[in-house]
Amino acid sequence: MKIGIEEIAPCKKLIKVEIPWEKIEKEWQSQLNKLSGMVNLPGFRKGKAPKKLIEKKYSDRISEEVKQAVVSDTYQEAIKKNELSPVGEPELSDINLELGKPLIFDITLEVLPTFELGEYKGISITSEPVKVTDDDIEKTLNNINKQKTQLIVVEDGAVEANDHIICDCKVRVKNKIVWKSDDLDVDVSGSQVSDITVSDLQAKLLGAKTGEKCSITVELGEKFPDEEYRKSTAKLEISLKEIKRPVTPEINDEMAKGLGYNSLVELKEYLSKKLESEKKHHADIGMRDQIYKHLLEMADFELPKDLVEKQTNKRLNNYQIDLLNRGTSLEKIQENLKDLKNVSEESVIREFKLSLVLEQIAEKERMYVTEKDLNHKIKTLAHIYGIDQSKMRNQLEKMNNISDLRHQLRESKTIDFLLKEAVIEETHQENKK
Repeated sequence: MKIGIEEIAPCKKLIKVEIPWEKIEKEWQSQLNKLSGMVNLPGFRKGKAPKKLIEKKYSDRISEEVKQAVVSDTYQEAIKKNELSPVGEPELSDINLELGKPLIFDITLEVLPTFELGEYKGISITSEPVKVTDDDIEKTLNNINKQKTQLIVVEDGAVEANDHIICDCKVRVKNKIVWKSDDLDVDVSGSQVSDITVSDLQAKLLGAKTGEKCSITVELGEKFPDEEYRKSTAKLEISLKEIKRPVTPEINDEMAKGLGYNSLVELKEYLSKKLESEKKHHADIGMRDQIYKHLLEMADFELPKDLVEKQTNKRLNNYQIDLLNRGTSLEKIQENLKDLKNVSEESVIREFKLSLVLEQIAEKERMYVTEKDLNHKIKTLAHIYGIDQSKMRNQLEKMNNISDLRHQLRESKTIDFLLKEAVIEETHQENKK
């Protein structure tokens, strides 16, 4: 038997096969003997019909069985002998079996790339400091306090920069009222009165008092309700009915008690631990991203194009369905389809390359996922979804997700190993600046 292999594209092989007639004849007789014991022919007991008669009557069936057997054996032998890792289904050329002649055919298949690992131990990475400062705690307290801010009506006073006002409004174009609205809530620090943009709104309103009126020249934009007057110069008349001022409570023990803590000191202690945990998590994500970047730089190889295209289209279809479910119009999706596909393809290539590199490192370092690791992960997922652990496992098995979960755990273990082996330098605030 002759087997030749050509590389016709990156990660794409052409296997040229020639099987001598002697091997075909041997398989033919094997299939004929198997069939002889199975078929019933009129006038003969089962298994007693002449083979020549069976061969004549069932030659097409025998031919197909022979082709399937020798092609399967040849394919497996070629894969094993040449240490190929096929992906997807192979493509076969036309296979014409003629008695007395060798069987010649081609197999085209995509394979996983082969590559040499670079140095993956001792990767140099940086880590952000996880120390919580007094300034961090004060900023967090201020953010919490802002959420407690309330708008209080100003009984006697003038408009200030951060106030809100309740007002009645009219828009005049050449002394004709073309729009009006009552009891509008307007943010003085902004630049909008309903759909009308007022660039100098704050300057015009500062110092005004309840009951007063002011007139502002404006340009009506594309969002003005009456299409006829869009892009027209107009007068916006504002009648101020009420002033509301944001009042933020003091940061003290009373504020802490309102949040369920005995004192401000206790609240600060809690925030310190919470911020430290968040900083550690953020630093860990940053270090893992640096590991990923290093591994991608190491992954200098091509990927099977057909597989990348297939996975990209699958991801793109899922993304389009998600956008449709969110209410995005089909026309809008089609407009951005090219950009969406490019982003999806880049993501598929990145994830595919990372997976291949991590898998090779895991093999080299003999890193495996134990049943204990798997059960711990399933227990965590069950807790997140609020269901029993055995029920969680059953659901994963029904969806054939157990192998995917093992794969994710193995990759996570490998990244943990790379982080442990990395050379980590903590960045200081001065360096960051």
